[in-house]
Amino acid sequence: MAQPPSSLEGFPKGEFAAFSTAKMTHFLPYSQDTTTKDLKGFFGTNFQYLTKTPIGRLKIEIPNTEPLIVQYGEIIARFTNGKFKVIDSNYFHKNFNDPLVDEDSKGIY
Repeated sequence: MAQPPSSLEGFPKGEFAAFSTAKMTHFLPYSQDTTTKDLKGFFGTNFQYLTKTPIGRLKIEIPNTEPLIVQYGEIIARFTNGKFKVIDSNYFHKNFNDPLVDEDSKGIY
């Protein structure tokens, strides 16, 4: 049985960046508050390969990559090589530093 997604508490509402060992990665926490504008800004030209399901899941089907399914409460990571990965907050906290945010706790990207 799949475990429910972990909490997005403590993460900025929109896109943000953080560092792993040596590389900058951009993230978009996916929730009911995620807008089409957020998705277009995060995915850029790859936005055309997204499909939102009736139950709110996001399907990412970029050519020549494995399809990804994102549920509310998960985080989409965009790496410097242009690849995407779906993670949860536990994975984030194990592998990345704290989110880069401004003085209003809004994500910096």
